[in-house]
Amino acid sequence: MIKNEVKEKIRKGKPCVGLISNLACASLTEIFGIAGFDFIIFDMEHSTISEETLEGLIRAAKLKGLVPMVRVRKNDGGSIMGVLDAGCLGVMIPEVESKEEAQQAVEKTKYRPSGKRGVNWKTIAGEWGSIAPAEYLQAANDQIMTLIQIETAKGFQNVEEIVKVKGIDVLIIGPSDLSASMGYPGNPKHPEVTKAIDKIIQTTQSAGIVLGRDGSSNKEAMVEAQKKGALLFVSNAAAFILENSQQIVKGIRGTFIS
Repeated sequence: MIKNEVKEKIRKGKPCVGLISNLACASLTEIFGIAGFDFIIFDMEHSTISEETLEGLIRAAKLKGLVPMVRVRKNDGGSIMGVLDAGCLGVMIPEVESKEEAQQAVEKTKYRPSGKRGVNWKTIAGEWGSIAPAEYLQAANDQIMTLIQIETAKGFQNVEEIVKVKGIDVLIIGPSDLSASMGYPGNPKHPEVTKAIDKIIQTTQSAGIVLGRDGSSNKEAMVEAQKKGALLFVSNAAAFILENSQQIVKGIRGTFIS
């Protein structure tokens, strides 16, 4: 039966740590699970990961206790239905800019009467039809998460309407795209961008929606983020692999005597 441990935790107000990965490697996915992450978001927006490859990645994630989610390339029914049928338990929708787009994201991740997702339980997600249809449809609606991203100036301007949409589980801010959209490319720390991010955080918290933030080992920053409603902490897989690899190389070379 479908069970989403991350959704259960955030319902109880417990924080979760995970990563977003554009690395199409099942072995790495297993390692991330062994390391103790709660979830993994496979990034199809910024990678060449196909739906066929995704199936294997999702299986590897589930094998090691990772809740598999996917960032789709765009907010459309076909893209969302494909990754859900492949067995992911959460869909991250990029560049949500209006209440209507947020509503569409929710509708495409849920079956009727809560949404408009096309019905087929004889898929990987439904364990090839071994789960009774009514039982599967109810479990899918209850357990699958809808995550939306606010990462443009338009999305920021409409955030107060966006958070009114029922069914949004998590809101994640995209500082890099937001800063570029606001006219400050490559400068997510610009005062105007920081001010916009603070407003999005306050609005999200007031609406009772869980906030997703970048994860780090900075205890002060993580505690402060939790006070502002963050429960989902996401690290970039490629970035921390590169950073740790560089540290290892630098450390070993620092021991060379010639």
